Amino acid sequence: MKKILKIWSIILIIAILMCDTKIYAYDGEELTEDDIREVISTAAQLQILSKAALVYDRTYGKILYEKNIDEKLPNASTTKILTAIVAYENANMDDMVTVSQKAAGTGGSTINLRKGNKVLLGDLMKGLLICSGNDAAVAIAEHVGGSVEEFCNMMNQKARELGANDTNFLTPHGLDKEGHYTTARNLMIFADYLLNISYLAEIVNMQTATIKIDDYTKSLRTTNEMLGIYENADGLKTGFTNKAGRCLVTSITQDGRQLITIVLGCDTKKQRTKETIQLINYGYSEYEVVDIYEKMRKNIEISIEKTAVKEYEISISGKKMMLLEKNKNGNLTYKYNINKKLVAPIEKGEKIGEIEVYLETTLINVIEIRVPVEIKRKTVVEYFFEILDGQKQYIQLKV
Repeated sequence: MKKILKIWSIILIIAILMCDTKIYAYDGEELTEDDIREVISTAAQLQILSKAALVYDRTYGKILYEKNIDEKLPNASTTKILTAIVAYENANMDDMVTVSQKAAGTGGSTINLRKGNKVLLGDLMKGLLICSGNDAAVAIAEHVGGSVEEFCNMMNQKARELGANDTNFLTPHGLDKEGHYTTARNLMIFADYLLNISYLAEIVNMQTATIKIDDYTKSLRTTNEMLGIYENADGLKTGFTNKAGRCLVTSITQDGRQLITIVLGCDTKKQRTKETIQLINYGYSEYEVVDIYEKMRKNIEISIEKTAVKEYEISISGKKMMLLEKNKNGNLTYKYNINKKLVAPIEKGEKIGEIEVYLETTLINVIEIRVPVEIKRKTVVEYFFEILDGQKQYIQLKV
């Protein structure tokens, strides 16, 4: 009897350990309505406790906030951003995939694939990005790369191509594995790249979807809490493991600007949500789009010797919109480095100077001044009569 109890005890312990392993890789923590209200009400000030974080304005190509963005960290299921990119670029979304035992046996968050299931690659991609299916990740990797190992090689090669040199992925799903890491900056590169692929950008913006496994349909629901609580959120990817903590890459578009925010290594789901909202608020409230040419001198007089018209006025038009910290546009200054005494002939497009734009002491833009028309040397007849001497000609230069 004691021997039987001992055997059952061992079986129970093994079962518990197996269950724990699965739970550790699945972010099952849910936000209540009270949590959401608290998160929104306390997100006015920037107080970032996560291990790494950033705000990137992809419309203007500028990082607005950063914390430890080059630190190599485990990143859980945010790995799947690159998984999706590599799969999309190397396979047909209409491919039919047969699920292997290895894929079906993958733990953590899954879409409950079984060995032998047949699923379109496009549906697996939805399972990968919407509800973070680790089994879908392995099925995709095996189909596209021939094996998980070869697919990971493809992922790392793609990371290098994109300039993400601080990434080393050993799995297509991001479950904890020694030596699997990336950085917040590299994740920004992956997210930015994915959002340029309309097929994938549409998937990461879905709160729900229906896919087909064999002959039956399955409903999917997003793991991304931001899609449900923030009106202008339009992606991107969540992640959670014991080692990585709670991670979240978010895309949001409002007021003509698209931001990417990233938090890595949060202790709780509430924390990652709150800090994401803080970062979003910071990106929109502390920066504004300014026409840096608005206060620039637009009419510049120059003189040109040995031409029929000695005096010219270059009239500069156009706009240059830049993202600046709020209330800093009053600190813009301009330095005019223009050759005002020239000798004809002057070819069309020849550079005659430049205008440097400074924000306080930092050079932020340089406008090259090039002659938009050919200016010919005065002819012998014109020298004789000096008919046009002293007149002024206007040259329109659009910048």
